[in-house]
Amino acid sequence: MDAATSKESVAAFMQDVLAGTGWELGSIHRRSTRLEPPDSYWALFNVDINKDGEDERTLRLVAKGALNEVAWSRLAARLARDGNGKICDPISGIGYPCLFHETQHAYWFYPYDPAMPKLPLANDPVHMASVLLGLDDPPAMAAAANRIEVERVRYLPEVAAILRYTLDSGGSTSEIYGKAQPGSRGLRAYRVVQGLWAAAQRYPGLLNLPRPLGFVEELGLLLEEGVPGRPVGGNRKKAEFMLASLAAADALAVIHESGVEADQEIRIEYELARLERVIEQFAYVLPVGHFLLKDLVTHMRERIRRSEAEDFLPTHGDMKYDQFVYHNDRYTLLDFDYWASAETSYDLGKYCAYLVPSAPRDWRDSVAAEEARTEFLRRYREMRPHATLQRFGVYEALQLALRSMAAMWSQSNGWERTAETFLVLAFERLKSRLPD
Repeated sequence: MDAATSKESVAAFMQDVLAGTGWELGSIHRRSTRLEPPDSYWALFNVDINKDGEDERTLRLVAKGALNEVAWSRLAARLARDGNGKICDPISGIGYPCLFHETQHAYWFYPYDPAMPKLPLANDPVHMASVLLGLDDPPAMAAAANRIEVERVRYLPEVAAILRYTLDSGGSTSEIYGKAQPGSRGLRAYRVVQGLWAAAQRYPGLLNLPRPLGFVEELGLLLEEGVPGRPVGGNRKKAEFMLASLAAADALAVIHESGVEADQEIRIEYELARLERVIEQFAYVLPVGHFLLKDLVTHMRERIRRSEAEDFLPTHGDMKYDQFVYHNDRYTLLDFDYWASAETSYDLGKYCAYLVPSAPRDWRDSVAAEEARTEFLRRYREMRPHATLQRFGVYEALQLALRSMAAMWSQSNGWERTAETFLVLAFERLKSRLPD
């Protein structure tokens, strides 16, 4: 699979795709990889191309492979239906999938996605002129398309794509963000944000979030008003990072008191069962991690057995520092795709687990992360002094173990050491008390 998704293989494929188009291959950059043993592996590439030494474009290429014949038969059947009789044309059309049965892998180009079949329309300025401006006359839509710029912000194959729509109103511009997702996840997120928008008005200044604009059912596209600012970065020593912890504590206090309903539950029993499945994945690639995680889950189960359940509350589900954008000391919380009800400590444990740097530059990064953790927990307990947190150590250990899993999936340089470090820290967090 490494050979089939190497830069050399991608380059050879690109030469075939570009043949006769007048475009030439420039550089190839691997953006990310994801390993999901025992079935799947995929890699995401930026491919730079140029024409006549002047025009330049960057294509987003997905390479997905199967690690066994059963997984390949499922993947190939699904992709073959989409690409049947269609040309892979990322230059002037759509980069439909190309299958390579001998090596059990396939290539496709964004905006094609097997899980989001209408994603090309969400990237089409003409179609979005109809959606955003309410036009239904084709000549008017084509003319208005010149005033709409569509930019891909983020793309995770088969999971989600975030788009920025910049509208030129003649002298002024406005931004709208769209998030495309499979199925009805976008509609669900829209309803959650509507409820939270109302809750935020009851607690001014504690929870800031983008104003929901609507849900486009045909595209599975959630639309939100653009907010100024930039994402909080991972530099633990910057003031913005520490202040984000205080903003997160305030936001969670509002979320936990919001009363916004959830149609899903996060149960600790399900999370531990998920970790037990990961134990077997570690056995394929990191035996030390396999035994560490197996022992950790045993201790977590014992801790749960000896503790009372916490209050079940509305839960953000993915609370991390990089879910905030900041501008002029104002922090805005994004992404409510994982909304659920869960025990109080679920959100708290996740936020604290992600404060830990995966690759600290020096000891000061780790110290700053500890200080941010202490301030976060202090502020939250100040806002909700009666919160039930007797299982906090379990949930923080859970999230550190899941970060170890993510390191294993990524297969980036040094992932083995990172995965082991998170598991060792999970043991420490499980046994430690909340900071005073």
